[in-house]
Amino acid sequence: MAKPNDDKCKPRHKVKVTLNGDKVKIDSDTYKISNLKVILGVPSDYELDIIEDSQFKPLPDNDEITICGNEEFISHVKCGGSS
Repeated sequence: MAKPNDDKCKPRHKVKVTLNGDKVKIDSDTYKISNLKVILGVPSDYELDIIEDSQFKPLPDNDEITICGNEEFISHVKCGGSS
């Protein structure tokens, strides 16, 4: 489970996050990753990664994340499938 990046996180407060380089406003809250993908407009068959310390960390659909603002995400086609 990803942790909030700010101890002063206000629930249900509009905050900005970044998705694929674009700023998006959403409510600060705890989200199931599959629901967050819907809110951000990420296709369900795509991966959603959070960028922390210049590293991409995949977010499994069943996990939860607390959004406080300024989180940075990238979405991409899932890798590693069989052909």
